[in-house]
Amino acid sequence: MKRLSLLSFAAALFFLTSCETTREIVIGSNGDGSMSTTVDMSQLIGIAKMSGKGEEMKSQKAIDTTVSFASLADSLDSATPEEKELVKKGTMNMIMNMEDDKFVAKMNFPFANIGELAKLDKLSGKMTQEGMKSMSGKNAGVPDDEMPQASIDDYFTTTYSTGLIERKLNKEKYAAIGDDKGAQALKEVSEQGMPITSKIVINLPRPAKKVEGANAKLSEDKMKVTIENDMSDFFDDATKMEFKIEY
Repeated sequence: MKRLSLLSFAAALFFLTSCETTREIVIGSNGDGSMSTTVDMSQLIGIAKMSGKGEEMKSQKAIDTTVSFASLADSLDSATPEEKELVKKGTMNMIMNMEDDKFVAKMNFPFANIGELAKLDKLSGKMTQEGMKSMSGKNAGVPDDEMPQASIDDYFTTTYSTGLIERKLNKEKYAAIGDDKGAQALKEVSEQGMPITSKIVINLPRPAKKVEGANAKLSEDKMKVTIENDMSDFFDDATKMEFKIEY
């Protein structure tokens, strides 16, 4: 069997878990801003070593490269021409250093208004996957229909409008989560002791009037909302991951 590089190995695992994900949104006074998502996959280096890839990793050169999504946007078959033009403005930076046990990917997308932010929120996860596939080469050798994809974002609806940001659980879809093979694989990884966490940081253009959500915290100046979740929240009580911000 062909040996896979660490990057390809990580790309295959990426479709199951992102380990530690931080999404930061900055909204300007005119409604424009940026959305960046940082995925820390450094734990995968340890997993790769335990899988017997230690010797191969010694020869892995350090990587620090940036990819433009302009050449990958057309791979989103379900996206509209307008959505493809929007994601083409994004970039993905990958840093991998075996000596420092560091493996981090960061995606950044600018937006001109809240409407564009809503679309990017829906598409950014797919573009992250496309970026990983591009860097590792064709899904790390696994056919698309066999790749165990899982995204908890698919179980929530997030709305963005002037003065309101709200995330709600799609309870009807969540009721059938037992049939989602990708989600069940994600649950298994979580139960085996691999911490999987997510953080959303929203920088508001003006002080928040009201913030709701079990895991939502408002800064003292009321200009920043931080929502931190552990994967166990999703499977134990997914409503903990809901939030509502009025500003």
